[in-house]
Parts: sequence; C-alpha cells; structure tokens
Amino acid sequence: MAEFAAVLKEAAPAYLKGRADNTIRNRLLLMLLAKNGRIKYNAGSHKLYWDVKAGQRVIEAYGDDGVINFQRSDLHEQLNIDWRGYKMSDRMTEKQRLMLGDLTSIIDRYSGIAEDMMDDLQDGFCGELFVDGYATGNENRLHGLDSFLGYATAGAADRIAQPNDTYGGHSTAVATRGGTWSSNLSTKPNATIATDWPNGSGTADYDWNSPKLVNFASSNWGTGSTTWADNCERVLAQTTIWSTLTGGKKGRPTLYLLSSDLFYDYQNKMRAKYRIQVPHSEANDLGFSDTLNQDGVMIQPDFDVPAGVGYGLNINQMCLESLDNVLFSSRGPEYDINTDGYLWLIGFFGNARYSPKSFSKIKDFTS
Repeated sequence: MAEFAAVLKEAAPAYLKGRADNTIRNRLLLMLLAKNGRIKYNAGSHKLYWDVKAGQRVIEAYGDDGVINFQRSDLHEQLNIDWRGYKMSDRMTEKQRLMLGDLTSIIDRYSGIAEDMMDDLQDGFCGELFVDGYATGNENRLHGLDSFLGYATAGAADRIAQPNDTYGGHSTAVATRGGTWSSNLSTKPNATIATDWPNGSGTADYDWNSPKLVNFASSNWGTGSTTWADNCERVLAQTTIWSTLTGGKKGRPTLYLLSSDLFYDYQNKMRAKYRIQVPHSEANDLGFSDTLNQDGVMIQPDFDVPAGVGYGLNINQMCLESLDNVLFSSRGPEYDINTDGYLWLIGFFGNARYSPKSFSKIKDFTS
C-alpha cells in the first residue's frame, strides 16, 4: 500500500509545478505577472501588509542664504488583508485500490485524476482574480479586483463614477486623506465629486487610494451616444490619459481586459476604421496574437470578465503572493483509517494585492 503512495508523493510536486507553469502561459494576465516578477512565493507573515505612497514632499522656492525648513515626511499608508485559500480533493477507497491491482494501474488512475483536477483548478483560479473578497460568502476567496472598485454615484452625464469602497483598511473615496484638486472645468467628470478630477491637477494625497471608475454610458463623450459601441475608442483613450495623468508613467495601464461582448464591439469599430488591425507586439511575442493595441496599451477579451465590463490593469502595481514555495501545492495520498481510503489535496494559500489608484473599471455606471 505504501509503495504507490510514495511514488505519487514524489511525482506530484514536479507535475503540479509544470501544470502551474502551463496555466500561467495560457493566461495573458498571469503571464504578464510572471514576466514582470509579480508572482511571489514563500510569503510569510500573520497578514499581508504593503505600503502605498500617499503623498509627496513639497518643493520650496529658495533664495541666496535662505534658511531651509527641514521637516519629517509621512508619505505612505499601510494596507493589509488576510490570507485566503483554495482546496481541491480526491479520494480512492481501499476497495478500489485492490480492484486496480498492480502499481501501474493505480498510478495511471491517479495521473488521470491529477490532470483533470488541474484542468478544473486552472479554469477556476483565474476567475478569482476578479471577485470581491469582502462580499458576503467570499470570506475565504481572493481579494480580487472588485474588492476595491465599489462606487456611490454616477449621473447620466458623469464620465466617471464616485469611488466609494474600503480596501486594505482604507477608504477609496477621494480627499479622505485631505489634499486639494483643481475645479476649473464647467462640466465636471463627476458632479458629486465636483472637482476636475481625474482631469486637472492636485496633490497626491487627494486620490492616493482611488481607482478610476469610467462610465462608458455617459452622455458627455462627444459622440451623441451612450453606447459602448460608439464610445469605446474615446473611453479607452481617456482612461489611459487619466491613469497616466494622476499616476505618472508608473500609473499607465498595461492592458485592458474586456468581456467578450465589449471586445467584439471594440473590434468591429476598429475594423470599420482601419483595414488592418495592429496587434500589441509584447503580447504577440508572448503568444497572444489576438491582443489589440491602442495608445500602447494591450486590449484583450477575457473569459472571466463579466458581461458589459472592462478592467484597466497596471501589472507593476499588483502582486499575486503564495505562502508556499509553489503556486499550487499537493498533500498526499495519505491513508485514512476512518474512511478506509487514500486522500489527496491540491491547493493554494495566498492572496493578491493592488495599489487601487493604478486600476480602472469600465462599465455602464448609470444603470
């Protein structure tokens, strides 16, 4: 009995690592995280903590023989979330082991199960990067993108919704840490916020933890329409400008992941405008030839993005962390006398973390 279990325990880690690598290679988001060193292993702490820059030092005018005012700076805020986990299990009874007979038959059966389990894990895990880890019923799921993309108001004319969430122990609303922002535009991007943000200019602490919630159904995109099909090119261009304007070069999006329906409308608009669609060279080099390019930002459909939604992602401002030395780990097979069977687990312990300011969500926020 112990022989087949020992063989499987020896082979499983190498097999799972290979399948995890394959999972990464088959999803553009995970591939970009791996390429940029944003998948980290052996994370060890009671909770997941990280610092986000929330302010900037003030530059002062200086004349000859002036007195310099030295002050301590408090420019960072610390965010924290707890660790989350996933498990997938299988069991083979002692009766089944005896029926299979020889060692080869047992190992072949478990190899087939492992392949099937990893297929299921691959399909399910990537979708967890989008869920709201704070929502009721999601207490053990990843803190995905929707963990910080909640909103309060968006009128029919508002091009951006008002961020109104709590993430990592801090509010995502603008001006919660203080700060100031210009108010010169006659038509504000959001009437309730009532400043030029994210147009105009202001202090870094005004929006240090605020994502861009872009309302493609606004009546103010200048097309005379409130549909994504008509507004999509302007919406993506404006979102890129807003993200770069408020976050500098480091705030520029890496890619937009769109639901299949939004990507279809965007692709049709580009086909009508240009006879040749130019793919994004970096994504193409990684094997994702269907990825389009606008203003240097990748645009790709994603199976796990809900219908009618798009996400603007900055790969260098997020990180997927595992408590283990691999992404997916295995335990077993172990004999359990209570069930007279052999138990096997595949799982993940870790979480994902983000700097919300560098991310955006695109949808009809007026509905």
